[in-house]
Amino acid sequence: MLFFYNLREFLKVLLLLSLVFSLLLSLYSLVDVLLLYKVSAPHIIPKAILITVFSSFYYTAPILNCLALMIYTRRVFKKSYDRLSYSFGISPLRFFMPVLMASLILSLLQLALSYSFYPKIFKNAYAIEREFKKGKAKEELVLNNFWLSLGEGEKRSYVRIGFANLMDGRVYDVFSVYLQGNYIYGVLYAKEGLWKDRSLTLIGAERSYFDSGLKEKKDITLEFISMDDAKAFGEKLSHLRMDKLISLYSLAGSLGMNKDVYLAELLLRLVISLSVLALTLPLAYHLLKERSFLKPSMFFLLYIALYILSLNLIKITAQELGRSPLLGALPFFVLVLLSFRSLYYLGKGFRV
Repeated sequence: MLFFYNLREFLKVLLLLSLVFSLLLSLYSLVDVLLLYKVSAPHIIPKAILITVFSSFYYTAPILNCLALMIYTRRVFKKSYDRLSYSFGISPLRFFMPVLMASLILSLLQLALSYSFYPKIFKNAYAIEREFKKGKAKEELVLNNFWLSLGEGEKRSYVRIGFANLMDGRVYDVFSVYLQGNYIYGVLYAKEGLWKDRSLTLIGAERSYFDSGLKEKKDITLEFISMDDAKAFGEKLSHLRMDKLISLYSLAGSLGMNKDVYLAELLLRLVISLSVLALTLPLAYHLLKERSFLKPSMFFLLYIALYILSLNLIKITAQELGRSPLLGALPFFVLVLLSFRSLYYLGKGFRV
């Protein structure tokens, strides 16, 4: 009976808080469309509102869950339900279990939605903003200064494409270096070419071999990566499905590209999803132990800072520093350790 009562009361607060949050975001999105969009397009208002609500909830779900916990525990403290439960031998962990399970389910739901639902939301948001707010046509898929390696073992080559329009397969300013071990034995250059499926046909390519002095100019076809993989490389990481991210992470390593940027996006989705539980557990410990809100609120702000810091450091370490994004996730690992610590002390119990 106590379990379902606590679960019902917590979910009521969480749903009400989410509703208020959604209404505020809807109002903001409506004003944004009416005042800031460069074209009159009232038909996109419902879509813009839904996109704004879902994309914002993705990042703020951990914070909303914690705010709901604080409002819920205020009611509990007011009626001393927690102390009454302790007097009957119910531990704080058992008393808190409904909230813990609801938070775990929300974490798993966030993780499941980050597989393909949220990427589609972010992609639609980008397309709408670009087309209607900035007054630009829908972005074409392009690659600029794209490098990759081909071949394995002693003989391999590095290819750079200056520009590639992945909508029609046209490529321009292609340069390739042929290596055997650490020795460069040839180069290739072409002004333009055509990319289709797994073939890259270079028109009037100039190829030179240093050891023999041989030079030739002719159309050359190279075995290349598929257009689908290339389109994924050209898209924003937040727009990609989870399975495509995993595939590109593996493929980037074999092509000599920076695969850490794909690991960073995977790690970001994991951190955002699991932070619902990672933020809620230590906050619940402080709330139930202190039975007040001033000191727990200070810890809550600290945990939010660690959450936001981790999201930013994961991107910075992979994209700007060229290091493993796991280093950027250290603040989140601190949150995980605090969660396990809080779980232990909640199970151990407090003095009434």
